[in-house]
Amino acid sequence: MNYSINLFGYNVDCKLIVRNNQLNLEIHEDEQNALKQYLIRVLPRYGRSTSSDSSLHTLLELAIEAEKTLESRISEPKLKLPYEFQPEIKEKLIEAAALQDMSATQLLIRIIEKKYQEVMG
Repeated sequence: MNYSINLFGYNVDCKLIVRNNQLNLEIHEDEQNALKQYLIRVLPRYGRSTSSDSSLHTLLELAIEAEKTLESRISEPKLKLPYEFQPEIKEKLIEAAALQDMSATQLLIRIIEKKYQEVMG
């Protein structure tokens, strides 16, 4: 079953698999890379040192530690985009973001990250 979950303020598409009455979560490699890049970008805001060499395992541990310390969810800073969109494009972006329970900026960043992974991967 395909499903979207929120991990540390980032929506990740995954597959829920039930075998022998046990639930397993499978996240595609592209989604794992996007989550890793998100954590590298966001964790320093919460006083956690990261680098592009950090493993996903290390980043997940830092994110869990940050959320336990905060007693809430970490989130990506809201950014004002440095340029304007045509009104109809902006409306579509806002509508698509609302359907995915994220800001328009977060959706735009996610689209850019996916395209970057596609081109560079």
